[in-house]
Amino acid sequence: MKKILIAALFCISSNILFAQEDTFKGFKLGLAAHPTFGYMKSDIANLESDGLRAGFSYGLLGDFFFAQNYAFSTGLKLTTINGQTKSTGGTNNGEQQIYKLQYLEIPAKIKLYTGENNDLRFFGEFGLGNGFNVRAKQDIKGGSGTTTVENADIYKNTSFYRASLIIGGGVEFDLGEKTKLASGLTFDNGFTDIKTGDGTLKSTYVGLNLAVFF
Repeated sequence: MKKILIAALFCISSNILFAQEDTFKGFKLGLAAHPTFGYMKSDIANLESDGLRAGFSYGLLGDFFFAQNYAFSTGLKLTTINGQTKSTGGTNNGEQQIYKLQYLEIPAKIKLYTGENNDLRFFGEFGLGNGFNVRAKQDIKGGSGTTTVENADIYKNTSFYRASLIIGGGVEFDLGEKTKLASGLTFDNGFTDIKTGDGTLKSTYVGLNLAVFF
């Protein structure tokens, strides 16, 4: 946990220093809470992805504007990325492995806004996701669907850091002089191995975003 806090503080400090250059024009702070729909990508023999599983994400968001329609966007979120795989051969044929992974996320994104029209404007975003593993659990179901292992702690068998590419977009509404509501869709494509050992297993999720900025 100490390593996680140090890494989180380092990333936040770096993000703030980057955003506070001479071109800084404004700042928005908000709260976000939204569902995620995660799945696994496997290059391990006899192991394949087995569909989507729902998770949840919540935390703080911040947009640092360096021009009227351009912002550096970051945040501090606790995100659950769930997913499952299935064994397709050998003695474990048909067995399901359900991953329940939780990360402290500090994204670093560029956000592009359109001009405002009728109290709303659209935005797109692209950047890097930085996730620090805080919890990892696993369920295992046999070929018959019976749960044989529940909430096993696999933290020591998972990677501490998860990197991803983020692309998304949405719309922002004015609710008052300083309050804005944003909603949209984010695709977070993991490109680092989430586990230790041989073979590669990656996690990806789609987020249905909802945030309020003050």
